[in-house]
Amino acid sequence: MSWDPTGAARLNLTFDPEDLTGPQRDGDACVVCHRKWPRPRVRVGRLPDDAPVMACEECAEALLPAPPAPRHKPSARRATLP
Repeated sequence: MSWDPTGAARLNLTFDPEDLTGPQRDGDACVVCHRKWPRPRVRVGRLPDDAPVMACEECAEALLPAPPAPRHKPSARRATLP
């Protein structure tokens, strides 16, 4: 499951495995900051072979786009014609 705070859509980034270290490719290290402990738990994308790419929560928030802004409700008041 990909990370998505709204649950409305799934973002699926594809990462080039050539640019990643072994632990990052195996999901044992954050794809952004390389931190291994605590083990990254947020799936932020995939490799071309569909293996998951993981990130820590802080990096996942920075890596993925912000949720869309809430829509404004139309005004209850309507303009009146003279």
